[in-house]
Amino acid sequence: MLRLVPVSTIATDPARLAVPKLADDGAGEAMLLTSADDYDVRRWDIHTGELMWHFPGEDLVSEITVAYPPGGDPLVAVATDMGVVRVNAVTGSVVPDEDLAEIDTIWDITSGTLPDGRAFIAGAGHVDGLVHYWDAATGEPLGPPLAGRDRPVKTITSLTLQDGTAVIASEDEAGVILRWNAATGQRLGAPVHGPGTYNMQMIALTLPDGRALLASMDMNGTLSRWDAVTGEAIGTPLPMGPDATTLAGACWEGGGRLLISTVGGGIQVRDALTGDETDAELPGVNASVLTCPDGSTLLATGSVPRGAVHVYRLDTPPRSS
Repeated sequence: MLRLVPVSTIATDPARLAVPKLADDGAGEAMLLTSADDYDVRRWDIHTGELMWHFPGEDLVSEITVAYPPGGDPLVAVATDMGVVRVNAVTGSVVPDEDLAEIDTIWDITSGTLPDGRAFIAGAGHVDGLVHYWDAATGEPLGPPLAGRDRPVKTITSLTLQDGTAVIASEDEAGVILRWNAATGQRLGAPVHGPGTYNMQMIALTLPDGRALLASMDMNGTLSRWDAVTGEAIGTPLPMGPDATTLAGACWEGGGRLLISTVGGGIQVRDALTGDETDAELPGVNASVLTCPDGSTLLATGSVPRGAVHVYRLDTPPRSS
């Protein structure tokens, strides 16, 4: 049975929805960020709950991701209704870049590493259905925006395949997924036509055996899964219901897990491949999971009612031989 070991509780503004984001701090330790249904991003000390820095943005925040340029501090890339802002994850200072800040409405954002070691960020654009992607350190475009659709792109994710290929995958509001090689900008495979409508979010998950999958959930709570390489569907779409709000992925107990939050609180955990419910149900909303270098797994969730973020260590039983 999965057991939650409390690490810390961070007091947040009870008038705002605090969405936690766990990430590596670049030095092998975990860091905790929160964004909200407003303009701000904050970093907290994950052990004491003290505020480390506060980025008071000027534009509405859609999503955040953390990129790791070689030889430099990690960068928090903030997607907004005007573009992207980069914030030094250590100091909280803004990296000036007017071009990134005024490029397009960016609904979602992701980051990864190219085969040559450079870090990249990619954003889901509204105008002309474009995906924008940049060198995370310099802010320079890695190529022309990635095109191929005529609807706004609502969600985006990235992953590195077993052969080292960095992949960007994005989904538009009609549920069509396009995949690209992040280093070359070349399209990978055929479009994937999902059954969902007005898709809310998509994640990539690499399983312990090296296989990679994409999972997507639409505004009606329909959860779909595909092989990230072939684009083939994994199982049938799962009706999670209209109260399903956010989707996260993780690996523990030797398998992939999908974590589905609900409006009223409570996070359902399903096997990523079979879609079956597991015996784990987690408290809170808006789960974020981080596997640490020492092999331990951290979970951060928002509270219901609002006003706190809870951080736990997942204590999983040893696998039987």
